[in-house]
Amino acid sequence: MRLLLVDDERLALILLEKELRSVAEKSGVPVEIVALQSPGSVMAEAEKWRPDVVFLDIHMPEISGLQIAEMLQERRPEIMVVFMTAFDSYALEAFELSAIDYVLKPLVRDRLEKTFKRIVARREVPDIEELPVQDTKSHVILCSGTLLVQSGIGEPELPKWRTAKAQELFAYLLLRRGATVHKSTILELLFPELGMKPAMARLYTAIYQIRQCMALMGLDITIQNISMQEAYILRVGENVTIENERWEQELLVAAEQEPPLYNRIEELLADYDGGYLRDHDYVWAEGEQARLSGLWMSHARKLAAYLETQGREDEALKLYVRLQEMDPYQESDGLAILKLYERLGQYDKIIGYTTQLENLFMEELGLPLPPSIAAWREERGLRS
Repeated sequence: MRLLLVDDERLALILLEKELRSVAEKSGVPVEIVALQSPGSVMAEAEKWRPDVVFLDIHMPEISGLQIAEMLQERRPEIMVVFMTAFDSYALEAFELSAIDYVLKPLVRDRLEKTFKRIVARREVPDIEELPVQDTKSHVILCSGTLLVQSGIGEPELPKWRTAKAQELFAYLLLRRGATVHKSTILELLFPELGMKPAMARLYTAIYQIRQCMALMGLDITIQNISMQEAYILRVGENVTIENERWEQELLVAAEQEPPLYNRIEELLADYDGGYLRDHDYVWAEGEQARLSGLWMSHARKLAAYLETQGREDEALKLYVRLQEMDPYQESDGLAILKLYERLGQYDKIIGYTTQLENLFMEELGLPLPPSIAAWREERGLRS
């Protein structure tokens, strides 16, 4: 069994190697050991020598053990990691990052023996990569309302996130897919209340949890470290479709035809209303929500105008009412609703609706009824 030991303190390395050789001999397990005092060379050594286990000191000056563990999980997920720390508070982070164990400094022989037995037992258990995962043929990520994943023609399901932070981080990286997202941006967004070290530990944990969740679902999605490990980039494979992205592309294609494919536009507007992740209350998602809702409303107005020309006033009215609910201060929608009430002979609704609009503008904005609506009302001899 190959063991790679990493600690910036020379005496600590010497002691650890001595104790591990003694424990291995006692257990009857042959070992090869390489000790590194320079954490910056760990990845190169891991790629070249391919150790079975890496013992990592968490606190090192060049790069933390948590960062190295994250890189190992990305590039060499089969390697087992054991953290070494003088602080018991890091034990949870160690296990969350899928370390097989942790040992506290100063070393205690009995504790090290338990760790070694755990390593030997773990080698007899199949790797996660050998475990069955779901089919990777096709998946759709649904972003309307709740974030769900649909596999093939199956029912959409909620991924088994370990924590709410892992779910939010995945959703954020998915929105920024293909773009460089700096770790400092994520820390400020998701862990503003934590200091740098605990926040970074939580970040590495969340990334690990996301990768595990994606692997178990068979999702062709990768999260890579880039820019000297100070940023991430999420990439979506060809077998994964993002619901709102597909919806937007199909809507634009239908609208660009000459004449526009209004029947298809009508179907697409009925399928999705731009309510991006609205069930999750993510502040950072509000910009995308507004953009998609704006796109929906723009095409809905064009569709409503087309329906009017086709004598489908009832359907046009329903669209305008929905538009007015989404954007209550849009003057043109309010006027269109009044005109349709008149054309459909629904005179009883005209006075009530104009009064509703008048109250809305005065109470919410401190403004009188918009000029075009006030003029329309005046032309018909209606009074407030």
